[in-house]
Amino acid sequence: MPDQDSKAARLERLKRLERLILIPILLVVVGAFFSFGRVVVVGQSMLPTLKPGQRVTILKTWRLFSPLKVGDIVVIGTRDGKKNRDEDVVKRIVFIQNAGGSRTWPQRLNTVSGSYPTTDLFHDEHVSRSAKGGIYVLGDNINNSTDSRDFGAVYESEVIGKVLQ
Repeated sequence: MPDQDSKAARLERLKRLERLILIPILLVVVGAFFSFGRVVVVGQSMLPTLKPGQRVTILKTWRLFSPLKVGDIVVIGTRDGKKNRDEDVVKRIVFIQNAGGSRTWPQRLNTVSGSYPTTDLFHDEHVSRSAKGGIYVLGDNINNSTDSRDFGAVYESEVIGKVLQ
């Protein structure tokens, strides 16, 4: 009988060890599956950085790991009823207004296409009436892009993910 008791005890220890190892691994795998996504770039607005038809990986759980900052490339979800926004878009963040609305616009905005006076890119109404907590985005191909100059600020709730490069 001692052999059967020791076999049963060993089997129980193995089951416990299995649970301690496999459950965390399973949680990591499932978490990774839901944290990342793939998006196809449509149009030429992000040239030369991203090409039309290029697949990019996005981090959907960016809020947990990496707050948004100027220079990030993001995927923005559709906004029903707003002009020029009937599909998800990939754009670069050029300015983030704080929640209080007190952050001032820089005199110049640096883009992949070059450095421009802010007022050359955005109308005075955008600059004077910045949306509190608004995120302003541009395409890297500035002359061939529909972006915040057309549809205004976007908000964190509209950001689907950050492009990983």
